[in-house]
Amino acid sequence: TEPVMEYAGDYRVTAYAFYEGDGENYYTASGAEPVPYYTVATGDEFPFGTILYIEGLGYVEVQDRGGFGPGIIDYHIGWDSMDSFEDTTRAVYVVHY
Repeated sequence: TEPVMEYAGDYRVTAYAFYEGDGENYYTASGAEPVPYYTVATGDEFPFGTILYIEGLGYVEVQDRGGFGPGIIDYHIGWDSMDSFEDTTRAVYVVHY
């Protein structure tokens, strides 16, 4: 069955990396280990476990919280340099299976 994509809005997409969380041995606010290019942090507008589709980035899962309000999604980029990621506004969809 094809997932149903519900438009959630345009969000500012920023990035965070392992070195901001003291390396690879840490856990997100949900208790999950962060997965580069899959884990995202949001405000509380999305419950943990929500699958999102971010235009140009693909499918991600809300596993963390950021110290920010609604309208921002922080995308985990592993060990990559923050200089490699441009903060942009992108269309975001909630994925329903």
